[in-house]
This record gives sequence, structure tokens and C-alpha cells, in this order.
Amino acid sequence: MDYFNLSSRVVMFSICTSLEYDLKSFILETGDIYFTETMVKKSKDRNKKLNQNEPEEILNELDLGDFIEIIYRNPFKHKINNENANILREYFSKIIPIRNRVMHTRPLELGDRAILYEVLEEIEQKLPLLSWNATLRTRALLKTDPTKLVNQKYMRVKEFESNVYHNLPEPEFDDTGYIGRKNEIKEIKRLLKDDKNHVITIMGNGGIGKTAIAVKSLYDLVDDPENEYDAILWISLKTRTLARGEFTKIENSIQSVTDFFSSGEKLIIKDENQTPEQNIVNFMREFKVLLVLDNLETINSNHIVQFLKEVPGSSKVLITSRHGIGELENRYNLQGLNQKDAIVYFRELAKFYGVSVYKKPESEVKKLVTDHLYSNPLSIKWFITGIHNGITENVLISNKESLIEFCMSNVYEKLSDDSKKILQLFLVENTELSSGEIDYFMGIDNVKLRESINNLLTTNMITITSENFKLNDMAKDYLALYHSPTNDFFMNTLKKRKHLNNMIQQIKVQNEMDPFNPKSLYKNSEDRNHKLSSYYLSKALESSSKQEWEDAFALIHKAENITPDYFEVYKIKAFIQAEKRDLFNALTSYEIALDKCENDFEKSTVLYLYSVFNTIKLSDLEKAFSLIEEAESYYPDNLKILLEKSRVLMYQGLFHESEDILKNVDSRKDELDLQSENIFVSRYADLQRRKAEHIKTRDVEKKLDLLKKGINIIETVDRIDTKSYVTMAKILKELSFLYFDKNSMEFLFATLEKHFSSLKSNKSHDLKKMKEILISHRHEIPNNLYLSLKKYVYDYTVDAKEIYNKNEGIVVFIKEHFGFIANAHNRSIYFNVNNIEEGTSVGDKVKFSTYRNPKGIAAKNIKLIR
Repeated sequence: MDYFNLSSRVVMFSICTSLEYDLKSFILETGDIYFTETMVKKSKDRNKKLNQNEPEEILNELDLGDFIEIIYRNPFKHKINNENANILREYFSKIIPIRNRVMHTRPLELGDRAILYEVLEEIEQKLPLLSWNATLRTRALLKTDPTKLVNQKYMRVKEFESNVYHNLPEPEFDDTGYIGRKNEIKEIKRLLKDDKNHVITIMGNGGIGKTAIAVKSLYDLVDDPENEYDAILWISLKTRTLARGEFTKIENSIQSVTDFFSSGEKLIIKDENQTPEQNIVNFMREFKVLLVLDNLETINSNHIVQFLKEVPGSSKVLITSRHGIGELENRYNLQGLNQKDAIVYFRELAKFYGVSVYKKPESEVKKLVTDHLYSNPLSIKWFITGIHNGITENVLISNKESLIEFCMSNVYEKLSDDSKKILQLFLVENTELSSGEIDYFMGIDNVKLRESINNLLTTNMITITSENFKLNDMAKDYLALYHSPTNDFFMNTLKKRKHLNNMIQQIKVQNEMDPFNPKSLYKNSEDRNHKLSSYYLSKALESSSKQEWEDAFALIHKAENITPDYFEVYKIKAFIQAEKRDLFNALTSYEIALDKCENDFEKSTVLYLYSVFNTIKLSDLEKAFSLIEEAESYYPDNLKILLEKSRVLMYQGLFHESEDILKNVDSRKDELDLQSENIFVSRYADLQRRKAEHIKTRDVEKKLDLLKKGINIIETVDRIDTKSYVTMAKILKELSFLYFDKNSMEFLFATLEKHFSSLKSNKSHDLKKMKEILISHRHEIPNNLYLSLKKYVYDYTVDAKEIYNKNEGIVVFIKEHFGFIANAHNRSIYFNVNNIEEGTSVGDKVKFSTYRNPKGIAAKNIKLIR
């Protein structure tokens, strides 16, 4: 039944008093009333002037439950049988707890109002043994002229039995009763009872229900037999409220710390010689007190924090606030209503206000409370009262500015600049963010970053979901309305996002081209954390290539913090440690990387690099072979693994076994990319050199054949890379030991003539050794052949120092498209090969004119001096 929209507690009070009046009248009609000793004592305690000889006076001091007990104990004296007495007792068993909540201003429960309304409608049919005249008159009044109840003063029943001194406010949720949050209430009561928690803060957005849950929890605590508090002092710091669908200022609200202490002092016995603050602290020292500060964010200051530190250990402070106060508190984050409770609250409130939106289908209500009203009790009430006041749904949803501003005020302004930027980052990215992602985009000191995130967590604007942080929906709308990002911040964030994506794309390409390269990082797109971790690992490799070790390991540390179980972190860490010659720790990191692998392919990539590490850095060939064989077992027939296995066998002197593998690779050469092909020819050529080393010098032809084969193998590559030229230099050094053999020297000359421009830029010790050998044995080489070799082995810069004419010099270097001339004034005068005469080669003396290009002095019009 829908009644005129009066205060629920006024209507319920009227129903309860009518029921009590009818029961009392029924009892008095008999004239013979039996009171228990407990009833008489209760009456005397409540009224010291009680006349025990007047039954009506005793009844006036008793409650509904007592009336039912009087009838139940002696039904026949009241002209009813045992069956009806049981029916009466059973029927009122559900009414008595509601009556107590109504009369003693306890928080109403969901369904309390509906139960009493149902009783009002059906009591004469359910319990016809009484006339129920007063109750029926109340029903008629509510139906015909309910305005008579508007001015009826609601009399709060005095609490005779409470052992707790308190000034708790009347609950503000009488319209529906308290809905849901049973687990939350249980946890808050546990915190209040636990000796470990000195200051407890219920934290959450405005309108989330912090005050309501505090009131509900504290009234439960007052009625709890195990409650140990002597007093509960409530101080409200609220400055605005929702009234008739609008947000209005509260008159005479506490506006300062001074007002706060003065207000608190009024609740206690004060010493005129003490300050209000001292009086409060002294009272909390004398008694076990729970001091409640509701809406502390309105005046939060350092003075309050200092006061809280002075609170004696026997007492506690409960705070409700939109942001925390720091390490001093035990923080309880209150979230929005769960979906089920939010829908129930929406429907019950709509019924109370008599608006038809409660009839909406479940899916529509769900979308409305979740997507538009944030599952926030105040938002739901704002919406329902707006409908009640004649505003359409669409207009309300489209004009939430005042609601959002009310709920989020007193929070943003108190944040640090970095915290504000982090909020803007959430707005731009429009998704959950990990601490690693925030770090990447913000680019600030780690300590400041942690402080800024912790600062935000004290506001509840962001929450932790699993391992990420999430901006709550109301905060998102608030920021979009009042604190949107600047264009510079927006574009800079997009630029960083693009840079990250580009690097990840490069890693993916690298993965495809060379899965066993250290720069190849797998699972880099599995989630945002792996993507970001891969970025830091790539940057770490860049830093290590420049021997910037501190930067490299700092980046690895970032990656490790983001993805502590990602095998690539430890693989790259091991690789960089090995490059730094931190060999023991590199070995340890490789073992960790193996332990973190989740599949055979991942293991094969780590084992490959681990084997290379043992070969190159530790020279532990036995261990290296064991590791590369294990890698092969996980990834059979992989050419990169086979090439590495051939190298280990070759280093062990097992040339035949190594060559068998290389022949197998040669048969699949078309599967190799250019880089892998260079590795192949380099390995194969080096094998020939090593075999040649084991042949005695007197067996020149056999030795020369192997060295020729090595050079020829390298020359099969379309584009020889630097590492292959290093192998070629080793072979040429080996050839130089055959200085006494004309065929060997002719082959050496032909090879140098063909490849010298590329070999010269190679800083290999082997080339230097080759030159030393040829020069020291020049008299044993045919003169014309040595003169041909001289231009490749002689250091012409020595002769160039004797040329003092600035426009003359000696050609000391020629590569494909450019070269250099040297003289006494300049050891590297650049020229383009288009500016020299055909046939000019290293060692030729030339004359030239000069010009200036972007890199400095350059030569042109170069002519041979014959």
C-alpha cells in the first residue's frame, strides 16, 4: 500500500504506538494482570515515583514485548486460549524488533516499513481476538487525512538500558532501511574492537555511504553486549547535503579546527583551565572513548593529525573522509553498492517516493545504476528525488555536474601536481594502468612516483584491481568536466604510446628474423605488462651496447618489477651481465631464466644463449655442448642451433662431426637469411682454417687448398658482413705463414686486392700480424709479387707525413664509394671515388684541389703524380 510520503519513521512510530495502545487496553480490560519481578523492576527503574498498586502506571513503563509476554503467560485471564496466545506471540515476534528500532532511533532494516504496513492492513483479519481500534483509526487517518501526522512530533524513546554515553545522529536512511553491506559492517566492527587499530578511516567518494555505514555499525556496537566503549562522541564536519533533490549548504556547520574542538568540548565535562583540545584528550584518557569525525576532508589539516597523535591508547578515533590522512590510520576503502543491493535500493527508494521507475525491467535498472549512477547511494537518491520533483530521466542523466562536483569536491585540490598528472594519464589512456605503465608515461623519480600513487590511493579516486590501478567512473567524469588534460600533455602521452608500439613492432620483426638473437623477446604482446617490460629490456640492451651499465641494470630492474616471472627479464639480465664480465651472476641469471620458461621454445632460446656464454665467456666447451644439445632436443633441426652446435664441436677439435652438421646446413642454405648465411660461411670457413692449422707447413698444397676453400666459402655470400671478414682475416694471417710459396702469395694478393677496402676498416689483430709477417719476410717473396702486396701491407701514412704541399698527398684508403688522402697537414682528407683517375689505388701519390663539405675538408680533381 502507498501512503502519503511522510517520514517513514513518523508513520512507523504511529503504527507501533497504535499497536501498543490497543494491546495495553486489551490487558487493562481484564483487571487481573500478572507482572513478573523483572517487569516491576524495569518500571520502577524507569519511574521512581511509580505507584505499584496502579497496573496502568506499571504498563505505561513497559514495552510492546512486555505486553505480549503478559498475555502469553496467562492467556485464560485475558479470555484467550493457548493456541491463540501462541499465534499472537508468533505474529508479534517479527514486529517487536522493528518497534525497538523505530522507538529507540536505531537504523531501520530493509523490509521494516513493508512489514509494518502489511500489519496495518491485515491485523484485524490475522488477529481478530482484539478489536484494534486505535490501529484501525491510524490506518483510516493515513488513508483519508495523512497531513495530520505531518506536524506530529516524533518522540524518541528514552534508552533506560544503554551503558554507552553517545550522541549518535538519527539514521538518514529511514526511507528504505539499511540495505546490504553486511560483510562491510562486520569488518568495520572488527576493526573497532581490535586493539591494534588506533585510528580507523572509512574512505570513499562522496555519497558512497560512509556516514550511513558508520551510523549503522555504531548503533550495532552500542547494542553489542561485548562493546567495551564507555562513550561514543560523534562530531559531524559535513558542510553540504542533498535536500529536495538539490545540494545545499548546512547552516552553522563546522568550518575550522577551532570550531571542531569547541564542538567536541560541548559533549564532555570540561575543565575551564584547559583548552578545548586538552579537555577532549583528557576525557579520552579517563574513559574508553570512540571519537567519530564524520567528513573530515572538509577541514583536514596538520593540526588534526597532531591531535590524533595525542589521543590516548585506550581510546580510538573513527574517521569518514574522501581521502586518508597517511600512515597514522588503518584505512578501510568503501566501494559502491554491489549490483544486487544497488538495484534493490533503487527500487525501494522509487517505491517510497511513489515514482514508477521501480517498475523498469531488471536490465534497464542495472544499466542505469551501474553506468550512470556509479552504484552510489547518493547518486541514486539524487536521481529518484529528481524524478519525484518532475525532472525527466534524460535531463537528469545529461546534467550530473552538480552531483559529480558535490561527490568529488575537497579531494582533487589537495593532490600533488604529479598525482594530478597521473589522473590525467588515466583519462587519456582510458583503461586500467599498471605501476610500470604509469612510470613509463610519467618519467619521474621512483620515490615521487610511489608517493603520488599512494596519495591517489588515499582518495579512492583510483583503486587497485588485481595488479593494476583503475580510475573510478565518477572520478573520470569529474576530471573530464573540470580538469581535462592540456593539449601538450595529451599529445606527449600519445607520442610515448606510439614510441612504445613502434619498438614492440621492431621486436616482433626481430623475432621473425632471428628468434635466437638476444634482442628477440617473446610474449611481448601477451599483455600490457609484458609489452612494457619488453620495451625496458630493449632499452637495457641499447644501454649495454654503449657500456652504460648502471642505466642498463636500472632498466632491467624496472622490467623485473613489472613482470617478475617473465623469463626474458633474466635472459637479458644474464646476457648483459656476461657482457660486463660479471660471469658468476650471469650464470645464475641464465639458470633463473630457464626456471621461468613455460614451454620448449622458450627453453631452447635461453639454452642457445647459455651455450654461447659457456663457449665464449667461460670456455667451458663440455657444458656448452650439453646445453646446445638440450636446446636441440626442444627445437630439433633448427639451423641456428645446428650452427652453434657445429662451432662447439669445432672448438673441441671434432672437425669431422662439425663438418657433417655444416654440410647439412649447406643443403638447406636457401632457408637462411643474409645474417644467418654469414654465420654459416664464417663457421664453415673457420673450420677449414682450423683444419689447415693442424697440417704441417711442408704440406703446402694441402694447407693452401683448405685455406682457399675457406675464402671461397666466404665469397659465396652476396654481401659479406664484418664478422665474416674477421674470419677472412684469420685465414689471410694463416696464408702469410706460407710467404715462401709463390702460389700462396699470389692467392693472398688476389684476395687482398678483391677485399682490401672492406678488410682495412677491420681492426683485427690478425691483419696486423699478417702485415708484420709479410714485411719481415719481404726478401723471401719474389720482388714483383711483394711490390703488388706492398700497397696492402705497408703503412703509407708514414710516407705521407713527409709531404708538406697541402694540395698533394698519398692515397691511404679506398672503399666502394669513398677514400682518404694523407699528408703532413691532414691524415684523412675525404674524397669521392668519382673524383679520382681510373686505376688509382692505395699508395699512389696524387695532387688535388680542396673544397669544404658538411664534414670538413674534401679533395676533388685528383690526379696521379707519375
